Amino acid sequence: MPNLDTISRWITATTERTLDQHAADPVPAAAHLPEAAANLRHLRTELLLAVDRLRTLLINEDDLNGSTSTVAGPVETIRDLAREYRYARNWIDTLIGDEARAAYAEANPGRSVRRRYVNPGDTVLVVLPHTNSCRRQNLAGHATHIKVDRSDARLRPSGSVNPLWLSHADAGIYRDPTEDRLYILQADEAVPGR
Repeated sequence: MPNLDTISRWITATTERTLDQHAADPVPAAAHLPEAAANLRHLRTELLLAVDRLRTLLINEDDLNGSTSTVAGPVETIRDLAREYRYARNWIDTLIGDEARAAYAEANPGRSVRRRYVNPGDTVLVVLPHTNSCRRQNLAGHATHIKVDRSDARLRPSGSVNPLWLSHADAGIYRDPTEDRLYILQADEAVPGR
């Protein structure tokens, strides 16, 4: 679908940082942007599909041959999706407008990061993002080995006997919407003397 990368391009144009650069920033609002963008992208796609189904129903004149619920049901679905879309868009606007994120972005150039694609079952070294959850658990910014699962990741914090499960977003695992693959971010090392 051509609209898959629309949200990423919009955020990059608005903030002058890619979603990957936001994810590497040590500010909670920036760290939440990739997950919020994925949610908005999903809801936008669902809304487009629901509107398309209603349009097809009307073009085929199915509304004239069926009951009034033939149109009412899809319209209700569109209304619900539009409400969820509005909440998701408001959340992104809040993250983009966050003063701490904006101040950090202005004071620090976007870090150069590259993607490393991973698969469920892989064990990889990541720097845990600065999400609220990671900050509460004093994990944010720490490099640690995680085992990737389909929807979450497992790690064993130092000094702990029991494993800890984190969502992909809290473990620094992201989904590439165009390739539908999981990836982690690795910051390019700064060259001494620069």
